[in-house]
Amino acid sequence: MSRCAKILRPDIVVLFVLVCIQYLCVSGAVADEEIKYMNAPKYLPGTTVEMHNPEFWINNIKGNPDKVYLTPQKIAELNRENIAKSYVRKDVRGKEYSIKSARTNMVEDPLTVNTFSGDSLRVLLDVNKKSLESNTYYDFRHKEYDEDMKNELYVKTNTESIPATITPRYGIIVVHSNNRKFPTEKFGYRERGGWINSFSDTSLDLAMPVAILHESIDRDWYFVRSQLNFGWVPARNIAVGLKQEISDYVEAPDFIVSTCYKVPVYGDPDMRGFLVDLYMGAKVKLVDKTGDGYRVLMPFRNPDGSFRTVSGWVKPDARVSVGYQSFTQRNILNTFFTVLYRPWSGGDMYNERHCCGGIRAVLRTFGIITLNSTTFELHASDHVIAFPEDTPREEKYSYIKGKEPGICLVGSRQHVIMYLGEYDGRHFFIHQSGYPYTAEDGTIMLPRRVNVNDAELEGGSHVDTWTYICELKP
Repeated sequence: MSRCAKILRPDIVVLFVLVCIQYLCVSGAVADEEIKYMNAPKYLPGTTVEMHNPEFWINNIKGNPDKVYLTPQKIAELNRENIAKSYVRKDVRGKEYSIKSARTNMVEDPLTVNTFSGDSLRVLLDVNKKSLESNTYYDFRHKEYDEDMKNELYVKTNTESIPATITPRYGIIVVHSNNRKFPTEKFGYRERGGWINSFSDTSLDLAMPVAILHESIDRDWYFVRSQLNFGWVPARNIAVGLKQEISDYVEAPDFIVSTCYKVPVYGDPDMRGFLVDLYMGAKVKLVDKTGDGYRVLMPFRNPDGSFRTVSGWVKPDARVSVGYQSFTQRNILNTFFTVLYRPWSGGDMYNERHCCGGIRAVLRTFGIITLNSTTFELHASDHVIAFPEDTPREEKYSYIKGKEPGICLVGSRQHVIMYLGEYDGRHFFIHQSGYPYTAEDGTIMLPRRVNVNDAELEGGSHVDTWTYICELKP
């Protein structure tokens, strides 16, 4: 017998073999699990290459795609109505339902905030604190937030310094930013290994005004009231100024607005030195337009945090509109298709968008103001059809029949999509989708991007999930 054979006892050999078998089984199971999740193909089931071009859908429109559905005056009226809209609505069955959870009273001009209650601010901060206390969150290391990590966030909120009555300062966003629930760049995932940062609510466009209500203990974050929400923004992203000078800038009659994913602005007329990006929907003051491009005034933060403007230049072929775009089906579809295949991103993180963030950005290019909220967007007009989720498919399809592409939004509290029209007996949509679908072989396919698909594809755009149809028209 060899020396090795003498050393290895039979029971140890058996144990070693069992461990190896278990390892191979687990490895195989992990491998099988990994194979089940794949990136979805560029052209989703039921679509063709041609359907991924806006001209396909524009040519499919029965009427005039250049008809102006909402004039600038009608859009201004719509915005005013959406600020004061009623919380209570009725569905097709006559049953009342509330849209209060959409926080529809949150669209407000922050420059009109003259004072703010300290107790109200504490309530706002306490809502996020209670959510952190009562739920499990993980950071980017997949490490669960323990008490010390949570307390660090609480301390940064600096609640002890909140006065009884707050007299706000005013500011303007100088770079595309995120509205955060806590004064931190850290991530908060609701499950280990998650990919949706629950600490981020929405994106805030460059040149948006804000009312500064509070600051973190280190003064590196501001708690602000923006046009869209309350939340924390890095102080470095906000220039502080007088209310009137900020109002004069944001209300300037001459401006350009970005109508694509992003437009670079340069710091010199030769356009060699990059300054900042204008993401879709952001508007900046226009000085003049020549054959060489656009000269604009950009909001800028001085080293002491104060506001001033600096000159910027935009290339002549940039996807921008002088003034807001005309609200036509052609313009709506062309604008949304500029972000086709852009990644889905929860809370509008990484300078990308989630479903309602994508819709908000498109509508913003026309001057339509909505929250980053599915329910708000699906009630951004008086032309809303609401129905229970379990409504039969045939009935839901009867509601969408004859609706106009581009001006029609469809969805639920969980998701919002834009109608492209009916083709070959099927209804198609463009949307920013985070939802997967299952292929015939059982593989979980992950679009997680802006895509085109019909109403029969599994996921958030599937007809079975619909509860609202909204038309943006007079």
